[in-house]
Amino acid sequence: MNTESNSENATTIKDVADFFGVTVRTIREWMVKDPTFPKPFKKFGTLRFKQSEIKRYWEINQNGGPE
Repeated sequence: MNTESNSENATTIKDVADFFGVTVRTIREWMVKDPTFPKPFKKFGTLRFKQSEIKRYWEINQNGGPE
């Protein structure tokens, strides 16, 4: 995942999956099952996430995501 100094950079769902070491399908499951998972937004017709929110979620959930 791109870690430039601007913490509000948008990142793709694929990049988020790579960051956690899981598949895009797993990220989509977390989006449904875990209400604390960062909410995506659409940019250029694709889902994007704020990098700062993904990093914060990871820090809180060191085990890699919801059970």
